[in-house]
Amino acid sequence: MSLNRVRLAAGLLLASLPLASAAGFTEASFAQVGADVWKPVRFWCDAPGRVLALSGTGAGAGTLTQWVGAARSQVAVTVGADNAGAGQVYTPLTFAGSSAPAPGFFVHSSNVETVQDPAYRLTHVSEFRVPAGSFACRYVPQAAVLAATARHSVIVWDSGGKVTYASRNRDGMPGVTITGGTRTTRDGRAEYRWNRGGYGYVLTVGLAGHAGGELRVERAGRTLSREALLAYSVSTPR
Repeated sequence: MSLNRVRLAAGLLLASLPLASAAGFTEASFAQVGADVWKPVRFWCDAPGRVLALSGTGAGAGTLTQWVGAARSQVAVTVGADNAGAGQVYTPLTFAGSSAPAPGFFVHSSNVETVQDPAYRLTHVSEFRVPAGSFACRYVPQAAVLAATARHSVIVWDSGGKVTYASRNRDGMPGVTITGGTRTTRDGRAEYRWNRGGYGYVLTVGLAGHAGGELRVERAGRTLSREALLAYSVSTPR
């Protein structure tokens, strides 16, 4: 194939991909650390069978919150300084009375797939290794919202005027996927809404200063189910 044809093929491929915002995105993550008590978190993990969140501001004292189903537990943790290299970041964790073989307990994230790069809407958190075990975290780089309830994982894509919803059961099995949604913002909260087959699927997520949210299903003006969010990340254009 000639060089010109290669260039043309590459150009057509790039033209078919969604473009990242040239100005990039801002990411904010929150977790419900108590009954209707929300805090910003640096890391959280939507793992099969479990949700984990690390609250605290950088190195020093922090709290690890975990949910198995709706059951919440918390433990104090000392967060160490980030150890970065070769595209990876390991944030060491120390738990009183617990130890682990090298490299010990940590949160593993990326310093390449980060919201600082306009190509990514969310920073990639790969793994939590804590006394309860090692947990791989779900990641969707172009999602506008990643959220977890006691029963479901929730993903929202919002780009080019198209708003799409997808859910996963806690074990990772696919749930519902719906396109053609809408997004409205009021009183510091974003509300996403989709309709299919007479059912309405509604996700609300609070922005900075208004943390909290829920997933509910409606029909004929009645709420059929309502699930509180445990943790979520929201990505907005700068």
